Amino acid sequence: MQDSIVLDEIDLRIVHAMQVQPRAPWALIGSVVGVDPVTAARRWRSLTDSGTAWIAAYPAADAGSVLAFLDIRCEPRSRKRIVDELVAHAHVMSVNVHSGGCAVMAEALFVGTDALARYVLDDLQLQDGVTDVVVHPVTRVFTEGSRWRLGTLEPSGVRTLRESGVAPPPLGRRHPLDRATVAVIDVLGRRPRVSVTELAHELEISTSTARRRLGRALSQHTLLRCELARFATGRPIRVLFTARIPVLDAERAARILRARTEIRLVAAVAGSNNLFFAGWFRALPDLAALEADLAARAPTLEVVDRRVVLDTPKLMGHLLDRDGRSMGVVPVSVRS
Repeated sequence: MQDSIVLDEIDLRIVHAMQVQPRAPWALIGSVVGVDPVTAARRWRSLTDSGTAWIAAYPAADAGSVLAFLDIRCEPRSRKRIVDELVAHAHVMSVNVHSGGCAVMAEALFVGTDALARYVLDDLQLQDGVTDVVVHPVTRVFTEGSRWRLGTLEPSGVRTLRESGVAPPPLGRRHPLDRATVAVIDVLGRRPRVSVTELAHELEISTSTARRRLGRALSQHTLLRCELARFATGRPIRVLFTARIPVLDAERAARILRARTEIRLVAAVAGSNNLFFAGWFRALPDLAALEADLAARAPTLEVVDRRVVLDTPKLMGHLLDRDGRSMGVVPVSVRS
């Protein structure tokens, strides 16, 4: 099926525009891409209807929440059932099945360490077929997928889009969530481009209140990212890296990684292996080129593990098929 879908330059430009400003009006998207608003909206609808592109909306980690990577070892016969249970869990943001000794890695967000402990100790570790769970709490996110760009728009177009709307919240923000904002994020998780009027109707609040709460959610609490199915990115190889680096060198190494077009995630974690990063590559030999560059420019960084992703059944709340298309959504929730 993937061979029957071919994205042209206009499609790719629309995706890049949506990466920069996912809630931009179609008139602006069209003007930057070079098509009329109706064509831009129609093209986007075709991409989303086929699951080839979509917008994910999810809460950014705040001062009270805990983001963690969970390395899950499981028996082969139980893997599919365990993965199915993981993807159905609202606290689990993403799930990757990979080639390493830990068959599954999940990224999860909880309201605090107590909620994380309850889930791991009282639920996940007790599931039949799970042999071990290693928790890697995230101490800092240097970059993640909402900052990654396809690179098909001119810099002037990107600049126009950035100046047109609300800037995304900084990674590592410190604004605690309240119930009203959580309710808005829950709606955005299902309808990322919901209008103020639609939000007011769904939450049964006034239009002015909806506008104020939506603005606060988008500027302080919600990350939006436009995603593209794996087969359409030209980067079909997904790899998770585990590394260790002296704490004082982590910032510089993260800057080097962040500048590379294949890198989508860089995060510091608690533990002796204290840096996780992930990339999308055109071919497996590109991994060696990345590591050679890191060895030359960040010599204190030691890559200790590399895991090729075999399947991503869930990505920031969206349920994906084997080709990486979005087939549905379980909105990420930080409710306790």
